[in-house]
Amino acid sequence: MSDYKTDDEKVEELKAWWKENGTSVIAGIALAIGGLFGWQYWKDYQATTAAEASALYAKAEKASETSLEQAQTDIQTLQSSYASTPYAAIASMKAAQQYAEKGEYKPAATALRWVVDNSKEADFKHLANIRLARVLLSMKKVDEAQTLINQTYPEAYQALIEELKGDIYVAQNKLAEARAAYDKAMLSAAGSSGEIIKLKRDNLGEGT
Repeated sequence: MSDYKTDDEKVEELKAWWKENGTSVIAGIALAIGGLFGWQYWKDYQATTAAEASALYAKAEKASETSLEQAQTDIQTLQSSYASTPYAAIASMKAAQQYAEKGEYKPAATALRWVVDNSKEADFKHLANIRLARVLLSMKKVDEAQTLINQTYPEAYQALIEELKGDIYVAQNKLAEARAAYDKAMLSAAGSSGEIIKLKRDNLGEGT
């Protein structure tokens, strides 16, 4: 699953976006509650919650360096008590990646399904769906992976989507379709991910 890492940049982009725009999102919610007192209370509450979730995420990330099992307790707390923060989704996707890289696909799929079902951010849901499709493909659940990847995704994800479609077509021995998907992926891919897709495409040859 070496290509599992190629979309990590999107996770970092989402983390940076939340850091920059989280206050505006919170403000919008507070305005719906109404009143200066309500806004101040909500702002303080959200700041405290975000700080607690951030600290717990850092603890889980540190623990995962030595034992993913030790980190799992903190991740479960993030999921149960801080599900509305981005840290719960980020920690779950991080755990899923580590499980997948160890070949432990079942817990990886469970972690990703949690993000799909519980995250408040559409981008986290999209990215978790794509990663879940990769995990399902590794589990030889090709039809399930294809169902996920055939959903509608924003344009920004098209390189990831087309690459994964190519991988699925290869698993189905549909090599002409795989070539076409990889060609589409290379049009919008960049950096190391583009090089990986090109290698996959080159390995298929030109066909007949």
